[in-house]
Amino acid sequence: MIVSEVMTTQLVTVTPNDSLSHAAGLLRQHQFHHLPVVRPIYRHETSNSWPVLEGLITSNDIDLAAGVGNEKSINSEQRPWEERRVAEVMNRSIMRVTPTTSVAAAAQLLVERGLNCLPVVEYEESHNTEQDSEYEARTFLVGLLTRSDLLIELARILGAFEPGMSLRIPLPTGDQTSLAKLLLLAAELHTKVDSVIVAPPKKGVPHVATVRIGTINPAPLLVRLQQAGISYSFANFQSERDTHA
Repeated sequence: MIVSEVMTTQLVTVTPNDSLSHAAGLLRQHQFHHLPVVRPIYRHETSNSWPVLEGLITSNDIDLAAGVGNEKSINSEQRPWEERRVAEVMNRSIMRVTPTTSVAAAAQLLVERGLNCLPVVEYEESHNTEQDSEYEARTFLVGLLTRSDLLIELARILGAFEPGMSLRIPLPTGDQTSLAKLLLLAAELHTKVDSVIVAPPKKGVPHVATVRIGTINPAPLLVRLQQAGISYSFANFQSERDTHA
């Protein structure tokens, strides 16, 4: 799976010349923690409509600017923080990924760097001519990948939004014979298999495969599994809150 299959493309952005008050208002309105900072481009400049990525501004950046501004003397000529420009406090050096970056690699970046989002960019093709020797290729913003995007996609893969059920199939010592037999039986019974997940084994945790069955009548498949001597258990999607309701 690659980033383009998961990323958000309906973006809320600000420009470097926008005020911090405007940026703070957008963050509150949309309950975001970050906003891409972009420079719009004119139609004659490029064949696409993507804006140029300039940086990223976060709620922490604005809180810090507001805190510093409040510490200034009332008689100071320092402008109120609300009137300062986004360009004065935004982060220009930011991690980014492309639409073809693997979701696994992007998730690793988010976790290891402690990030909440990654801009998804396309790079302008360079011009290999002498007159363009000082030309700097632009970076176009095409999307944004957030931790929420990854969690929603994980829930979708696990079948949380579709009717059906999930079976856990033990894979002792990595033997996938039981999983293969289950898939063959499902095909024979025309039982829809929405997803199969086999996560890398953890120390002290049994190795299992989670198979999402897209049917509300799994009885025929379960009977055949029992007849074939294939062990299984049910993955419970109920939350603790649902259990106590």
